[in-house]
Amino acid sequence: MLLLLLSLVSAAPDTIELSLGQALDQALRHSPAQAQASASRLGSGIAVGKGINALLPAASGSLDWGRTRSQILPGSDSTYTAEGWDGALTLSQVVFDPRVFAGAATSFINAGYYSVDAQDKQARLIYDVTDSYLGLLGARLLRDAAASAVDRAADNLRLNQEKLRLGAASRIDVMRSEVYRSQADISLLTAEKALAAANAGLLATAGINRDVVVKPTEQLAAPAQLTVSSSDSLVAEIERRNPALRMAGKSGTIATINTIGAVGRILPSVSAYWQSRYSDSLMPGSIKDWGDKDVVTTGIGLSFPLLDLKSFALDIADAVAGSRRARAAATAARYQVRAAAATAVIGYEEAQQRYDYAKKNLELNQELYRLAREQQRLGAISLIDFFSVETALEQANATYITALTDTYVQAAQISYLLGRTDYRPKSE
Repeated sequence: MLLLLLSLVSAAPDTIELSLGQALDQALRHSPAQAQASASRLGSGIAVGKGINALLPAASGSLDWGRTRSQILPGSDSTYTAEGWDGALTLSQVVFDPRVFAGAATSFINAGYYSVDAQDKQARLIYDVTDSYLGLLGARLLRDAAASAVDRAADNLRLNQEKLRLGAASRIDVMRSEVYRSQADISLLTAEKALAAANAGLLATAGINRDVVVKPTEQLAAPAQLTVSSSDSLVAEIERRNPALRMAGKSGTIATINTIGAVGRILPSVSAYWQSRYSDSLMPGSIKDWGDKDVVTTGIGLSFPLLDLKSFALDIADAVAGSRRARAAATAARYQVRAAAATAVIGYEEAQQRYDYAKKNLELNQELYRLAREQQRLGAISLIDFFSVETALEQANATYITALTDTYVQAAQISYLLGRTDYRPKSE
C-alpha cells in the first residue's frame, strides 16, 4: 500500500499536445488577461450608456407620510393632529448645460478608449502566449538536442572503453570520454530545468490551471515572414495603429473637452421640467386618485454657476492642469512607441540575418562532424579534436534553434505593436 501511495504521489503529470493556434484558443477562452479585455469591452458599452443617459430626460419620484401635531390656541392644552401623504413626480430635461454636454462627449470618447484598451489587452495576450509557446518549443528542441548529445557521449565512452580493452586506446582517452559524458549530463540537466520553467510559464500565460506537460506540435521549418515594403513605412504604420498611442490620444481629447466644459460654466445652464405634486390625507390608491388631487407645474430653470467664483476658478485650473498632463503623456507615449517600433523592426531584421548565419553555420558544422566521424573511424583524428567538433555542432544547433524561434518572437512583437488580435500561424 505504501508503495502504491508513493507511486501516485510521484506520478508524472499528464502530457497534452498543443499547436500554437490551440494554445492561443485556450488563452482567449480561459486566460485572466482575456477576462480583463472582456471587462474593458463591457466598460465601453457602459460608457456609451452613460453618455446617452446624460442627454435623456431624468425622472424622479417620492411619496412620504407625515403626522403634524399643533396647538389649537397659543397657551392651550388642546392640540390638533393631522396626518397626510405628500408625493411628487418630476421630469426634467437638460436644454443647455456645458458641463453635461462635456460629460456626455467624454463618455463617448471613453467608450472608444475602453474599446482600444480591450484590443491592446488581447493583442498583448496573443503576444505573451506566442512568446511563451515559442520559448517552450525552443526549450524542448534544446532539451532534445542535449539528450542526443548524451547519447553520442555514451556511445563514444563505450567505444573507447572497448578500444582500451583491446589495447587500441589509452586510459586518458577513456577519461576524456567520461568527462565529455559528464558535461553532456550537466547540459541535459540544465536543459530539463529550462524546459520545466518554460512549461510553467506557458501554463500561466495560457490560463491552463492543470499540472500538465505541454508538448508543442508546431513545426518551424522556415523563419517567420513579414511583408514589409520598408522599415520606415512599418514604423509609421505602427505609430498610426498602436493601441497605447491611440489611448493616449483619446485621453488628451477627454482632457480638452473637460477644459471646454469647465470654461463653459461661465454660461448659465438651462433645463425644462414638469412636476406633479400630490398632497392628501389618504395614500393614493391608483393613478386616477393621484391625478384627481395633484398640482402640475411646468417651467424652465436657470442656474448661474459663475456666481461661485472660487469653484469656477479652481475647476478651470484643474482642467487646464489635466489637459497639460494629458498632452505631455501623449507626447511621451508617441516617443516611446516610436522607439519601440524602431527597435522591433531592427530586431526582426537582425533575427532574420542571424537565422541565415545560424543555418549556414549549422550546415557547415554538420558536414564537419560527418568528416570527423569518418576520420575517427580511420583513426586519423585525435579524440580531443573529435570532441571539439561535437561540441561545436551542439553549439551550432542551439544557436540555430534560438535564431529560428526568435524570428517568430520578433514578428509577434511587431504584430502586438500594430494591435493585431487575429494572429494565427500560417500552418493553422
